[in-house]
Amino acid sequence: MQLFYDRVFLTRAMIELRHDFGAQVRNVPLNSGKSIVWTRFTPLALVTAALTEGTNPAGTDMTAANVSATLAEYGAYTAVSSLYSMTSIETGLKEHVEVHGQNAGESIDQLIRTELLAGATAQYPSGASANNISAIHTTDTLTGLEIRRAVRTLKNNKAQKFDSGLYRGIVGPYTAMDLMGNSEWLDAHRYTTSDAIERGVVGKLHGVEFVETNNQSYTLTGGYSTSATNIANVYSNFIFGKNAYGIVNIGSVSAPKVYVKNPGGNSTDNPLDLFSTVGWKMPFACKTLNSNWLINIRTGATDAYDVS
Repeated sequence: MQLFYDRVFLTRAMIELRHDFGAQVRNVPLNSGKSIVWTRFTPLALVTAALTEGTNPAGTDMTAANVSATLAEYGAYTAVSSLYSMTSIETGLKEHVEVHGQNAGESIDQLIRTELLAGATAQYPSGASANNISAIHTTDTLTGLEIRRAVRTLKNNKAQKFDSGLYRGIVGPYTAMDLMGNSEWLDAHRYTTSDAIERGVVGKLHGVEFVETNNQSYTLTGGYSTSATNIANVYSNFIFGKNAYGIVNIGSVSAPKVYVKNPGGNSTDNPLDLFSTVGWKMPFACKTLNSNWLINIRTGATDAYDVS
């Protein structure tokens, strides 16, 4: 039964994850401490002088910066009454396990999203009057132009592309609707493999392949109209290169684990066997590795406003 619960739990948890798309993954072996370290090497200086015949050149030193994060545990549990267990049509607490799997996936996704917000380089729409959120209106949508601007920044910063030869992006339903209206948009079913579709890829544009999340970050400080009482949602759309941010591998020994515990004869905190418990626990860490390779395009979206 535990193997069955693990499979149900992890399947549901993986469905809820989107902000891990393209993260550098670091396995965490047992007994290796709480500090997770990623190493970022600095490109070497260009060689523009010819070698002197018969003379060895001076050695070139490699430079690198270590980026670290501290592993911490996250988790939650639910007590399930014995009366529920006896009367519910749910067998084996399967639905409870699925709900906790969703909670684990959404919680991890939120932790990654928070780190991306803190570490990314902001890009504001070219139509906004200033580089501030209050200048962004619902008409300042995510367009092909904004994607091209972000790609230009990544290229100038020498951001690495993924093995597919593309950069990657994360958008939400509101901004995806605007982006998919671009005449150059290619949806996943027209250009890519079933493997990419399984990973949640919805399409590509201007050298970026995108996944869509329902956990997109937004604030309510943009402008909707000339009225000061009307405010618009300002969304975060992430475009990034390979190794822009890192996470702990949730498929390693640090994977989220589901715990299903039934009453036992030696349980002193449950003397009448009134409840069982279902819960999850996971050690996790996430860190921005290079802000220059991680762009947060702040935009409005069609119909995305709040009339106060």
